[in-house]
Amino acid sequence: MLAGISADYYLRLEQGREAHPSPAVLEGLVRALALDADGAAYLYRLTRPVASTPRPETVSPSLIGLITSIPSTPAHVVDRFLTILHVNPLAELLSPGFRVGNNLVELVFHPDLPRDASWATTARRAVASLRASVDPHDSGPEITALLTRLRAADPAFGPLWDRHEARTPAGHPATLGHPQYGTIELRYQTFDLPGTGGQALGMYVPAPGSSSAEKLQMLSLLVGAPTAESVRVAPRKTRGTPAV
Repeated sequence: MLAGISADYYLRLEQGREAHPSPAVLEGLVRALALDADGAAYLYRLTRPVASTPRPETVSPSLIGLITSIPSTPAHVVDRFLTILHVNPLAELLSPGFRVGNNLVELVFHPDLPRDASWATTARRAVASLRASVDPHDSGPEITALLTRLRAADPAFGPLWDRHEARTPAGHPATLGHPQYGTIELRYQTFDLPGTGGQALGMYVPAPGSSSAEKLQMLSLLVGAPTAESVRVAPRKTRGTPAV
């Protein structure tokens, strides 16, 4: 009644017997279900499958140039599965998990990495971010293999994935532990990159004037200095602080 459609039509939608609801129906569902912007976007994606496009394995030189021009901000580029394709030096110093080839969600659920009191919230956000990033109709080998690894890594992943929550990181808290500077509290913001097959730019920003901003500034002075050996998820054995 709130959506302005019949009970029979709503039942057909729930059972998947109606695959092409009109814009008016979708607007009614968004209103009736009180969906926020992320939930509404996910609903529209469910009804309008994204056209399959090749997934670039490289990051454009212009984007790398942009990231290089802001050396005081930790940043990385991820694909639609949240696997890191490019990372700047400051992000590498910030966390040993920020390495090309690592998957951000796998780092959160890796059983050998430490977990603090905020891990449950971080895990829920990571799963919702993955759900928002991938095509909901994608059942290809890459997403299938990723989901299989995540379910095997931690039984907590399955119930979170089955919640079907979809959230795009928009200033979410990101707390990282650094061996030299201790706890660094940042905000994680992502920016979609049109025409890249689902790539996104992720940046970690501290509150102006905070102790974390001071720690990040001191850390940026070390950019270019020799660093420890990279931590890689492949072949699924990672050590160090999780990328949150």
